[in-house]
Amino acid sequence: MMSLFDKLILFICCTLLLFTQMPAAGLFHILAILSAITFTCFCGCCNADCLFWQDLARQKQLLLTGLWLPFAGLSLLFAEFGCFLPLLFYEMAIVFPISSLYRPGLTPAKTEASALPQNPLNNPMKRTAAFLPAAFLLPFYSLKDLSPFCPWIVLFFFLLSWVLAFKTAKLCRMEENFRFLRDSATEYNLLLQQKNKDLIVKQNHEIHIATLKERNRIAREIHDNVGHMLSRSILQAGALAAVNQQEHLKEPLHALTLTLSTAMTSVRESVHNLHDDSVDLKGAVLELTSDFSDYQVHLDYDMGHYVPASVKYCFISIVKEALSNIARHSNGNEIFLTLREHPSLYQLIIRDNGTNIRQNPSGMGIENMQERIKQLKGNFSLSVKDGFQIFAAVPRENH
Repeated sequence: MMSLFDKLILFICCTLLLFTQMPAAGLFHILAILSAITFTCFCGCCNADCLFWQDLARQKQLLLTGLWLPFAGLSLLFAEFGCFLPLLFYEMAIVFPISSLYRPGLTPAKTEASALPQNPLNNPMKRTAAFLPAAFLLPFYSLKDLSPFCPWIVLFFFLLSWVLAFKTAKLCRMEENFRFLRDSATEYNLLLQQKNKDLIVKQNHEIHIATLKERNRIAREIHDNVGHMLSRSILQAGALAAVNQQEHLKEPLHALTLTLSTAMTSVRESVHNLHDDSVDLKGAVLELTSDFSDYQVHLDYDMGHYVPASVKYCFISIVKEALSNIARHSNGNEIFLTLREHPSLYQLIIRDNGTNIRQNPSGMGIENMQERIKQLKGNFSLSVKDGFQIFAAVPRENH
């Protein structure tokens, strides 16, 4: 938009110069104006993003050169075209190395590679100086038949176009740097958010594993210490009740034995519940698959931290039986395990890439799997398309 505004200013100035110096409008006036508009539009299309010459594609460089040279040739032959030379100078200044000198944060030494320091044309300032004399001499040749002041007016417009090109190129580069910094900041922010999310997931998993280990340790402590002490106390109370001959002690000893038995039952239930909660489903599945080194195992695990013990033991038993069947009967070399928790069900999918599949597989192992899923009021199905596949789904509301 800024470049379009600059070209509009120069076009108005050049048009005023044309009709001021040659007031008798003719065919060449119209051709010069139309050529200037066409030339400016084509150059704008080639350099729509305000790129510098070395940033343009080779095809666009050739197209720009093909636009500049004919326009410069026409300006040498016809004074009407020479009045629009500032537009040509602007288009060259916006992309030629004269603009690359003013990239924010870059110096001329940084804009060019220092591979050939001995060549003076490798310096953008000297490359720019190479075409400046020719550009400044064009008005004096093209407009020599007009007013003596006309070439100097065109040179003033040259300076104006250079200032406008310098300003526009600098603003374009600043905008480009701003977009780059904005996009980089957005990308880094997204990466940081993803890393934080992964860190939180990893931390929660480690906390969950530590909690399971602690529950398992507490269950062992209760079983080994409190359980044994209660068992010994029950035996001692039973022995006292057996040898006791005093009637007034029989009732208290019987009540003591019942209390100890109740406590023992509560301890067993607590230990059992703690042990069930301490079972890590993912760890158990990974431990089962670790023995299958001859197969490439793909595990897709997406289950929450809390999974009912009945579902855990059911899925572990099915995975164990399915892996055993694959090892005995399948000729495949890949195993795909999927465990997912959905809003309404727990899902287990096991399949391989074997080809020697019976159309109606059956056996004690498959019957046991079906029975386990049936006890949990779930669905169990088999498929022999593209390998042997087991699909099991257990509803969540029943647990």
